[in-house]
Amino acid sequence: MLYGLKKVTNYSLYNMTDVLIIEPSKELSLVISHAFARKEFSTKIAHTSQEAIKAADSSPPKIVVIELLIPRHNGLEFIHEFRSYSDWVDTPIIIYSQISADDAGMSEKIKKDMGILEHFYKPTTTLKKLVERVEQSLR
Repeated sequence: MLYGLKKVTNYSLYNMTDVLIIEPSKELSLVISHAFARKEFSTKIAHTSQEAIKAADSSPPKIVVIELLIPRHNGLEFIHEFRSYSDWVDTPIIIYSQISADDAGMSEKIKKDMGILEHFYKPTTTLKKLVERVEQSLR
């Protein structure tokens, strides 16, 4: 148990929304998952792009929250691959990253073309704001 939190991944309750969290840090992924669980979202956690594809294949997410700094692929490569599957073309994606949109070269046009709803910079974005944006996008 980390920070007094229990692992809250891979459970589901009736009418819960699945959020696929792609975050290489195991500790941070649990904290993010717990923030969603408090709002009654079910979550799946993936630490690599391969885990993310497997998780999405086993239970298609309603939204994806991704860190751009993931092992083996960068997050933008993963988004391109994810979008290549017809089942996930319209799945909303929110970037929650240590890399700012400017540093990642993400113009508004690029974000729109890639189907990215929002790009949040972790050092300046609270988990509360992230969860609120996910709630808003799934209404």
